Amino acid sequence: MSISRRNFFRNLGVGVVAGAAAPGLRAFALPAAMEEALWGNSAPAAGLVTLEPILLYRNENPYGPSEKVLGVLRESAAVGNRYPRTEYDTLLDKLAALHNVKREQIVLGCGSGEILCMAAMVFLKPGKKLVEAAPTFPALGKLAQTGGIEVADIQLNKRYEHDLPTMLDRVGSNTGLVYIVNPNNPTGTLTPRKDIEAFIAKLPASATVLIDEAYHHFVTPGADYESFLDRPVADPRVIVARTFSKIYGLAGMRIGYAVATPENAKRLAAGFPGWSISVVSARAASAGLDDLDYVRLGVKRNTDDRQEFMNQANARMLRCIDSQTNFVMMNPQRPPDEVIAHLKKRNILIGPKYPALDKYIRVSLGKPEEMKIFWSAWDELPPAPKMSM
Repeated sequence: MSISRRNFFRNLGVGVVAGAAAPGLRAFALPAAMEEALWGNSAPAAGLVTLEPILLYRNENPYGPSEKVLGVLRESAAVGNRYPRTEYDTLLDKLAALHNVKREQIVLGCGSGEILCMAAMVFLKPGKKLVEAAPTFPALGKLAQTGGIEVADIQLNKRYEHDLPTMLDRVGSNTGLVYIVNPNNPTGTLTPRKDIEAFIAKLPASATVLIDEAYHHFVTPGADYESFLDRPVADPRVIVARTFSKIYGLAGMRIGYAVATPENAKRLAAGFPGWSISVVSARAASAGLDDLDYVRLGVKRNTDDRQEFMNQANARMLRCIDSQTNFVMMNPQRPPDEVIAHLKKRNILIGPKYPALDKYIRVSLGKPEEMKIFWSAWDELPPAPKMSM
């Protein structure tokens, strides 16, 4: 009876790695002689394989939530049989204080994805149009297309910023919503605040702008960037979305929020139940807001991990788009599908290919030990053919 190499070691509870196992991962270095003795000619080609996948594809926080938040999660599981009582109020109060706004300006959502659904329901009625960048986070565009709404995808400019002049040209009386992801996903790039402000000032009163700041915390401080929540949100055309999925490490808890004028906040919430956030998620988010030290640690970790990624890419003569997020868009100098497939065979998952930047791949940052395995697998790729940049 035959047994696969992977299943053999899965039964032992280990992974298989060519060379030394990285710390913190279930891995096992199988000597070549033993491999030959066990598998004979059927042994797979030498190469790195991990049993537990290395997830570098969804821009998650690989370090997870803080110990304080984990403690709250464990305690909150015991009240999972109860509907939320004061948890929403507590979280709303903390968010209002954080952003210097009124409670009635905040809308909670089951992840920022539900916030996008709310905005689509309110502002993308039949006959209305969505204007967005290409590429950008695709969820809102897909929602619009599913509802038969026209979507104007505007290519990023040469600096990989939102091409605001062209976007403005595509805005008309039938534009219901403009979507700006800043920093942008998948490019990780910034569009300067002053440019966005000038853009908004020229919009018709009927057009609403949804500014998605999911990656706000990862931005290196500088003159070009300022969150639209750093000042009170008073413009009725502006809605800002945030999430607890990134810096707070709560992607699996599914909790996000929007800040808008009280009138727009009421409109967003009107078509959705007010109880889509679990009691566990609400408590975890509140605890995350309180743990400022962990937020600062998360920022430092990401800055260091991002710089190390750039160092490794530069050492291999690879071109990266300058990132202000927890992921990097990189030109692998070979067909992206080839790279994605190569890494997938080694149980390393990276982002999908984006048609608007079809020569690039997106890699979410993992822990240092995970990135070492990523680069080891990368170095197993055959020499790259000459490709245009």
